[in-house]
Amino acid sequence: MLSARQSIFPTLKSQSWLKASCQITGQVRHKTVKFNKPRRAEWFRQNLLAVSKPRWTEEESIKDIWKNCQHDEIVKEREEWNEHINQLEQFYVREMVENFERSKMIAFFHANPMKRNKMRTAWQNGRRMGCELKEYHYRVGKAGLKHTKWENCLHFWFRFPGEMNLQPILFCPDVDPNKLLKFEKKIPEFTLLGCVVENRILSKKQVQGLVNMPNLEESRGELVAVLGHHQQRTLQLLQANQQQLSTNLAQIIKDAEQQPK
Repeated sequence: MLSARQSIFPTLKSQSWLKASCQITGQVRHKTVKFNKPRRAEWFRQNLLAVSKPRWTEEESIKDIWKNCQHDEIVKEREEWNEHINQLEQFYVREMVENFERSKMIAFFHANPMKRNKMRTAWQNGRRMGCELKEYHYRVGKAGLKHTKWENCLHFWFRFPGEMNLQPILFCPDVDPNKLLKFEKKIPEFTLLGCVVENRILSKKQVQGLVNMPNLEESRGELVAVLGHHQQRTLQLLQANQQQLSTNLAQIIKDAEQQPK
């Protein structure tokens, strides 16, 4: 009976051992628990917590959602961004318009993805032919060619979203379709979409047919020669009666002088 009680209730010796162990570990037993207050955050941290604390908006009923709809403002902002050009792009617009005005042949290409060194090689090939290869964004083309005689050329432009989608254009001072086709063969990533020649838009097939056609100066020379030949022939026919009459009169006078008196 005594052993069972000792097993249930610890003895005084065991209680003294437990107290000694608590003193060794530094634990103190009290009737009430005391918590230390946390240290207050710094002033910058308090402002940051006040700003970043979550906020919940009040739920609106379905009937009143249309009053606070911002979709129209977002659409207007997107349209303004698509038509807006910054100060740097204004210089690009001026440069592009000058190239359009002084070039007799303007070619538009579709460019597959390529590295910048390939584009540099294409620019060098254009310079060797006496041409200039440029790249312009659709915003620049729209700002420079809108309401001009080159407005239809905007159909060739890349219109994909993004700032890196630029349209490659080759400006040539002379009309030489053979050079243009050779330039396209040198750059496999380029595909000719269309070409402006003498203020007319030509397809690739028409440009290929233009190679076998004579030059404009040669055509003008042939036209002048044909017109000159017909002019001379017309003058000969108009003066033929006068010459025949003068010949007949001269023959009559000669015959009259030869007759004896």
